Amino acid sequence: MEQSIKISQKASDELKSLLEGLDMKDTDTLRIFISGMACNGPMFNVAKDSLQENDYEYDFDGIKYVADKALIDEFGGFEIQYIEQDGFHGLFVKPDIEPMAGGCATCAGGCH
Repeated sequence: MEQSIKISQKASDELKSLLEGLDMKDTDTLRIFISGMACNGPMFNVAKDSLQENDYEYDFDGIKYVADKALIDEFGGFEIQYIEQDGFHGLFVKPDIEPMAGGCATCAGGCH
């Protein structure tokens, strides 16, 4: 399996528009990271950052997307998607290898 970071042109355009609206249009590097845990495993997000020594990097449309190589190894890579569904829309960071659901009592999965 190819380990990588991917982003569609639509997702890139929406992300650039969001950054511009937040007065962050000079952002040139975004990091993919684990932002928290949910019933179905880790949630991923992006944040402004800089390239680190142990990073995988992917340049697209003027922005460098980076993630720690250990995260890429564990999840096979990531795709940043722009999703429009049922009147809602937004950006979503999807791992290539779906995480194992950990669950919790409130999610009917049991705590570990």
